[in-house]
Parts: sequence; C-alpha cells; structure tokens
Amino acid sequence: MRRKEIHSASLAERVAVEQRIWDGINDELFADPSLLELTHPTYESFFTSYPEYRWAYDHLGPSVTGRRILELGCGTGVLSVALANSGASVTAVDVSGASLAVTERRARHFGVGDRVTCIQSAAEALDFPDGSFDIFLAKSVVHHLIIDDVMPRLYRFLVPGGRAAIIEPQSNPVLDFAREYVPYPGKESDEHGTDEFFTHAMIARIIGHFDTGEFREFRLLAMLEKLITGGGAGFAARQSRERRVRRYRRLADPIDAALFRVCPPLRRLAQVVVIRLGRAGMRVASAR
Repeated sequence: MRRKEIHSASLAERVAVEQRIWDGINDELFADPSLLELTHPTYESFFTSYPEYRWAYDHLGPSVTGRRILELGCGTGVLSVALANSGASVTAVDVSGASLAVTERRARHFGVGDRVTCIQSAAEALDFPDGSFDIFLAKSVVHHLIIDDVMPRLYRFLVPGGRAAIIEPQSNPVLDFAREYVPYPGKESDEHGTDEFFTHAMIARIIGHFDTGEFREFRLLAMLEKLITGGGAGFAARQSRERRVRRYRRLADPIDAALFRVCPPLRRLAQVVVIRLGRAGMRVASAR
C-alpha cells in the first residue's frame, strides 16, 4: 500500500494488507521449531537487557507478577510469553493469524498457555470493559495504527494508576530513507504495508490521550547492531547474534549516552523512541 493511500484506506483494507505480509513471513520463519525458544525468557531479562528497555522497566516496575497486561501487536509472542513466564496474565492481540498461532505454540512450549490469551483483532476494533488491564505494551506496532481511534480505547482499558510503554522506530530523514530503500540484515520485508513515519507530532498526539506521558530517544551508534549477523541456523544463530549484539552494545551504549548529554539534538537522529504513559489514580501493588 502506497503511503499516500494509507489515510483513505478503510480499516478492513489496512488489516488485510498487514495480514498478508505477516502471515507469509511467520509461516515461513517458524518452520524451525527451535525458534520457539527465547533469548530473553522473562520480563526481567527482556526489560533490563538494553537502555531503551530499562527506561520502560523503570516506569512499569520491577515485577509483573499478578498483573493483567495487554500486548498490542504481539507478533509471535516473544514479549507476551516472557511476561507470562514472570507471572503476568497476558492478552496478546495481533491481526496476523499466523503470528498468533506461533504465540500459542510458544506459550505451550514454555508451559504458560493458561496465562496467554490470544485475540485476532485490529487494535481499532478492540473492546474491553473499562479498567481491564494494569499495563499495556506496544512494540513496533503503533506506527501502523490509527492513533486517535486506538489511544482513547487503551486509556479506557487501563485501571486508574495503570501504566503503559510504547517502543517504536523513530522518524528522521536518514532513517526513513534507509527503511525505504536500503537492504540490511533482519529487515523483514521490502513491503511497508500501513507503516507511517513515527514523528514527534504523532508522539504528542499519543501523549495527549493520557494523564501523564514522556518520551526519550535511544540507539544512535547502537543502531548499527542491525548490521550484526549470527552464525549457524535456527535458535543457535539467534543466540550467536545476541552475544555479538551484547558485546557491541556494551561499547556503543555509553558512547550514545555521552553524545546525547553533550549534544541533545542528536537524539533526533536516534533509531528508537520509548514513550511512557499513565492513567491517573491509585496504583495497586502487584501480587508477590
């Protein structure tokens, strides 16, 4: 779908495009059952792995035990299952049936099928009772959505005192060009579907739907991790790549932090933006 057609497309047309892309990718990718394994199998290990996730972790809290969590655009359940492994009750939402099938397989593989509920739906069509969730999370999906339809729903779904984190690829001219035209390792598809560039104007609109909100950019030199590949096949290749990425990030992340302190405008060139959101009210402590 061409970008100029996105705004005039119906919701059904938008969903059909994303289903076609992601069903094809995941049907092919998960022919290897070893890929059901997780590099970061818990909430704690996932959200303390790199600075962008740690910033979200500081907002969401050190434990998700007993929490009701909505993950929007769950994909193949990498995060949903990690959350369930840490004691959360997760509602995993995606438009791709193939992605959700992998999420269900992954949840059963880790023995948490009873804590992961999969729902195939567009975010714009979700309907839950008010206050259904303590937390919602969205990673690399909001730039596909109709923001002013989705965000009021998500606000309503949160309990008073509920919190949220959105992690998205940031828009700037350099990165937008690369995403459009440059091949690189890990690039899922050359077709962009309903992607829209995730601008600061969009971030402001998102924050405007919540009682509290702030954002921060991450990965300047660290974005070059995209060029790192792993040796071997299946999960072994992923483990190999993750080890290399960790070594690289141990070098790049402190340099990024120093560059951002010395020259804050460089944040506009960073790859990733994290948004922390909240609904006003008293937050109930998680079960221990």
